[in-house]
Amino acid sequence: MTFLTNEVKERLIKDLPSFAKTSEQFFNKEISVNDYKGLSGPFGTYAERGANTAMYRLRLPGGRITQQQLAFLADMFTRFELPHLHFTTGQSIQIHGLQGPQVVEMFRECHAHGIYSRGGGGDHPRNIAASPLRGVVAGEPFDITPYVQIASEYILTLIPDFKMPRKLKIAFTNGLENSTHVTFKDLGFWAQADGTFTVYAAGGLGGNPRKGILLAEKVDPAEILYYIKAMVRTFIENADYKTRSKNRTRYMVADMGEDKFRETFNKFLTFVKRTENLSFELPETAITKTGTEHLTDEELAKANGLIGEQVQDGLYYVYYHPVGGHAQPVVARDVFQYVGSLEGAEARMTSEEGTYFINLTATEARKVYELIKDDSSTSEFSASVCCVGAAKCQVGFQNSQAAYKDILAHLAAEGIDDSLLPKIHMSGCPSSCGTHQIGTLGLHGFVKQVDGKPQPAFNLFKGGSDALGFVTFGEPLGAITTADLPAFFADLANTLNKAGQPYDTWIKDHSDDFETLAKKYI
Repeated sequence: MTFLTNEVKERLIKDLPSFAKTSEQFFNKEISVNDYKGLSGPFGTYAERGANTAMYRLRLPGGRITQQQLAFLADMFTRFELPHLHFTTGQSIQIHGLQGPQVVEMFRECHAHGIYSRGGGGDHPRNIAASPLRGVVAGEPFDITPYVQIASEYILTLIPDFKMPRKLKIAFTNGLENSTHVTFKDLGFWAQADGTFTVYAAGGLGGNPRKGILLAEKVDPAEILYYIKAMVRTFIENADYKTRSKNRTRYMVADMGEDKFRETFNKFLTFVKRTENLSFELPETAITKTGTEHLTDEELAKANGLIGEQVQDGLYYVYYHPVGGHAQPVVARDVFQYVGSLEGAEARMTSEEGTYFINLTATEARKVYELIKDDSSTSEFSASVCCVGAAKCQVGFQNSQAAYKDILAHLAAEGIDDSLLPKIHMSGCPSSCGTHQIGTLGLHGFVKQVDGKPQPAFNLFKGGSDALGFVTFGEPLGAITTADLPAFFADLANTLNKAGQPYDTWIKDHSDDFETLAKKYI
């Protein structure tokens, strides 16, 4: 059964002309920012701070960009004069600084190339997240790739027909890692060794974060669409339509209790199974490409972890993580253009603002590495996660990008080695677009009173983790002014360098020492 039919594709774009008129009205200052937000979100676009430009978000199922789509995007980036690109924690790419006609044209062109950004914002099922290295690394229980593709196609069919209470986030993991947060998403599928999925539901970050509840075990992969449809029905019928800020699935569990939530969900699951046919044939996703040459151990070591071996003989992946998720447009264009010319290659966006280029021969991997090495992070700290920040985002409290870049610049200017600092997760506001709540160290934008005057600041969290089976939300310690953040991280780096231990090792025996250090700045 094919879900993404030509009819569905047409329905996803048929009202673009109407949105184009709305966009024109907004940029002519005839529509308010708030009114435009409700109309633009369903097309994957929002106005930026100042209301003079807009952002357009690509919907990339499981973060996947095919070979042909990479070539198309490289061409589009060139024709639109290399726009500002941000890799997101939703395994997407946001294109910033656009005018209304550019957004409309990008939507139209992307749609023609199989990038369906309808529902990329607004009250819709959002881009499905999935383990980026699915199908190419050893140890997986099974390859989740075809299930991710089917689920992604299916939820597109729901967008025109269902008025959702709020956004709904779905994720898959291959069972080796939890970067996609399956155990605290609205709905999450965890691949198991026996070939089934364990399913979690009603979790989420942001205001009042909550771990998901165990919904079901030993779920046949053939039934995943029934679970998705049942979750949609459960959400629609039981959401809090009076208070938008609490209109997410995690609040339903808080109100109903876990047992009542499961009972309600299972009623809808039974109903959907009885009344709908959501069976499917798996798409062909097996990788047939092979390589004949192998990189040497010396070459792999020199790449500093940016090149890895796939399970497919002679194939490699290359990891590209621009600092702060802000890709240099020329680098992104050039590497997309090159990988877009390679047989069987593709990109997989990550949930930590990077991307893997996979299915590369040794020669191809060398070339990709040369293209990205000068714009890719070289340490855990420089690979930190940082949302786009208040310079672009309407709802952001603080400019997280500028604050993070100031920290990096200060460490470099002082000649302080940052190699022992941890990866931090930084959000401009409590919404957690930078996933600060699961960072070993997390920060979110805040305003701190200093001598009776409000100062830009960030709340500091410690001890968060998204590890499978060990999810922990960080403990808030207090607020540090933005101006003091560089000195705080310099102090921490010097402490770690003196101890000769990376943060994750050092903190196990020095939690009190860390809090004492932090209190100097809080």
